[in-house]
Amino acid sequence: MSQPELSASPGVALITGAARGIGAAIARRLASDGFAVAINYASSADAAERLVKEIEAAGGSAIALQADISDPAAAANLVAETTTRLGPPLVLVNNAGLNVVGSVRKQEPADWDRVIGVNLNGAYYCTHHALPAMYEAGYGRIVMLGSPIAERTITPGVAAYSAAKAGVMGLVRTLAKEVIDRGITVNSVLPGYVETEMTRSSGDDGAAMVRAWPAIAPEDIAATVAFLVSAPAARISGEEIGVWAGGPRFRTN
Repeated sequence: MSQPELSASPGVALITGAARGIGAAIARRLASDGFAVAINYASSADAAERLVKEIEAAGGSAIALQADISDPAAAANLVAETTTRLGPPLVLVNNAGLNVVGSVRKQEPADWDRVIGVNLNGAYYCTHHALPAMYEAGYGRIVMLGSPIAERTITPGVAAYSAAKAGVMGLVRTLAKEVIDRGITVNSVLPGYVETEMTRSSGDDGAAMVRAWPAIAPEDIAATVAFLVSAPAARISGEEIGVWAGGPRFRTN
């Protein structure tokens, strides 16, 4: 049985949804670790370009690439353009996320489809198109951003997001088995409450999370991702790592 390489040098990392928040922190960290980073964004062109300039000013290499990863053709083009401009992305971080709060009874099917499309389908599309180069290289690192509310801290009103992230974990566990002999690892990071544009837009639900959850910095998530794509993590695959400082607070008198 072949084993993943333990001493691969940094190469190209593609991070989806990386213009802001957690994704931007991951891009900065991987760039500082020596990766050339492709910063995917859906609509935040200005933020993505500012991040590219910031990384370049610090001596790193980065490009910004627009793509709505819920579109399979756009996801394919994203991987292809990354390969053309930087090289094959042997590190893929499926970070892009979207949440539309609403109960199952009230949520519009279009909102359900959009949440599933970005969080789950997009992760699959990007992974599907990145895998051939990883197979050819005999090396790859795939990290998917999951969520504790998928399985561990069930929360009413976010069924679409929970279902999508539960699907992501199923994808991680299955794919890890499929690529075990190919030098590719697949893992999931589950952030706790990180203040981002998405969580700030959650209204009362977001405010409740602020009160209940310990605050986690985006850089803490980035550090965990950086570890999972590093040589010391070459034997870790099919796992989920929670970064949430113990989860929601349960106060006692």
